[in-house]
Amino acid sequence: MRLLHLLTLASTTLATTLPLTRRTPTSSTTSPLKATEYGTIFDVPVTIGNQTFQLLVDTGSSDTYVVQTGFTCIDEDTNSTIPQAECLYSNHTYNPDYSDTYRRVEDQYFGIKYGAGIASGDLAYETVSLGGLTVKNQKVGIAHRTNPMGDGVNSGLLGLAYPSITSAHPGNASSSDNSTYFFNRKVYNPLLYNMHQQGVLKEPYFSLALASTPQNESTTFGGYLSLGELPPVKHSDQWATVPVEIYRTIPVEFTSGNRTRFWWTTTVQSVRYGSKSANKDNSTAFQTFVDSGNNFSYLPAAVVDSVNALFDPPARFDDSSKLYVVDCNAKAPVFGLQLGNQTFYHNPADLIQKVDNDLCVSSLAASEDARVGDITVSILGVSFLKSVVAVFDFGKDEMRFAKRLN
Repeated sequence: MRLLHLLTLASTTLATTLPLTRRTPTSSTTSPLKATEYGTIFDVPVTIGNQTFQLLVDTGSSDTYVVQTGFTCIDEDTNSTIPQAECLYSNHTYNPDYSDTYRRVEDQYFGIKYGAGIASGDLAYETVSLGGLTVKNQKVGIAHRTNPMGDGVNSGLLGLAYPSITSAHPGNASSSDNSTYFFNRKVYNPLLYNMHQQGVLKEPYFSLALASTPQNESTTFGGYLSLGELPPVKHSDQWATVPVEIYRTIPVEFTSGNRTRFWWTTTVQSVRYGSKSANKDNSTAFQTFVDSGNNFSYLPAAVVDSVNALFDPPARFDDSSKLYVVDCNAKAPVFGLQLGNQTFYHNPADLIQKVDNDLCVSSLAASEDARVGDITVSILGVSFLKSVVAVFDFGKDEMRFAKRLN
């Protein structure tokens, strides 16, 4: 669930990071990812009907949607129609007339609000294939209207969170009110749940290994998404296992009146930062959720302010974007998060995020500036996921993390 998308700031120079070595997937259930926007968005090929698209891999939401041919691009601030190209989706869009398996869901529509904007349209039953696995009669959103949320490569989004925040609503999309998209949901099984229920996904989990990408490459190899197995990357044999928690501060109306799991939520036990010779420790625990669709990690301001001050030269807070501008060649501090019985340290280069040719920002921002509706949330984004192999097990309602071996 991407909270910030485009920035307009000013800074200087470039930086580089160590890429993940590409290895041949061990089976058809592992899909290579494409990293875009300087390693901040990760896309995977998904076939809907007989048409294949790149979709953003998002553990922070639950719906799979694709933009329909002829969709309307809407300015987020004015709600006026703007040129379709400004939405930044691929020119390859979904046409239901080309599909023999398209079937519109009657009396329901698709409508969702992300941090980056909204998407709405019809809800349809379709045949969907991902990673060599195929299911029939999967509900997917067919977006007729959307804010700019593309990356120039993808045509929509693959949601991998829990069913309780799927975004089907009763009624018709033409009369929808986007202020109610967080509520009044008609819950359905997301793609991987249906895969498991229909018997094509044998083990009820998926795993991610995101690549640390070179900052001077806008589009490059992005790692792996594996279904029911581990990705083909080297990792520690020691796993930290944590239960998926209910996010306590979110009202029950957000999950259709049921107090249940919806995001991949856990508790960070402590934070360590500074230098290897003098690690500082913030032992205040806080809840957070793991979000592959967010380029930033939003953590308590007391942590973020302290860590960003330790860049050399120090990062500078920009009030307009609520982000920390940092020299692209800055030396990043040591930064680790304790999950379960292990502390996972970031690759320092992943803490510096390129935004434009000569502009970089810290990948750590204050959770006080990240909101879902009126609720403040903490998020572990892609800079964290680049340092681990992450397993999301919806059968056991747990997550497992192992340190990546370079």
